[in-house]
Amino acid sequence: MSKRKHVLPVVIAVLAVLLLAAGTYGMLLWRSAQHVIDESRQAGEYASLAQTAIKRGDVKQALAQLDKAGDHIVAARDETRSPLWSIAERAPYYGSDVAAVRGMLDAAADAATNALPSIDDAAQGTLVDFNLSELLSGASLSDGTMSIPKITSVKQDLADAGAVLDRVQSSIHALPQPHTTQVADMVEQGKRIIDQVNESFDTISSIIEKIPG
Repeated sequence: MSKRKHVLPVVIAVLAVLLLAAGTYGMLLWRSAQHVIDESRQAGEYASLAQTAIKRGDVKQALAQLDKAGDHIVAARDETRSPLWSIAERAPYYGSDVAAVRGMLDAAADAATNALPSIDDAAQGTLVDFNLSELLSGASLSDGTMSIPKITSVKQDLADAGAVLDRVQSSIHALPQPHTTQVADMVEQGKRIIDQVNESFDTISSIIEKIPG
């Protein structure tokens, strides 16, 4: 048998393995993407519930819903940190779509892990589970000006949260424009979630800013 006849079966076998690997990779990535979509959808639902709660003045419920939204955002972000997504991001043309999804989730997770806790801290004892004695603990009056350490701390928490949300907004607006409608819709959903978090933040901030101290 000629050398060429030996090589041909080897080439066919290698191609078969490569096709099988590509098919397996594609299936795994598709399943991972479905998980990301599901987590993002649930995050959006909780963010909408939080916005509704804020409008009816239920800050405690709004914060609880935002926390749940944050949990789903982080879960979606963690899913996109797998090697499957890193490889997909290097693909020509559609790699930028993968980068947009990962960037959007990174930004949203930044808000969930670094802004929401500060908003929670600011609301506790002021807008949620209000306790006057705790609020006024350490308060002092000097030259006609009331100083309340708790309020000072709360306003610092809000300033920290605001800085994070500004960073998140900048990151999202810097994302590449997706090529596919599905990815563009997912990125838009991420933007809506952040907008809803911002609206909740603005409402809480506007109330607390009126508290002297």
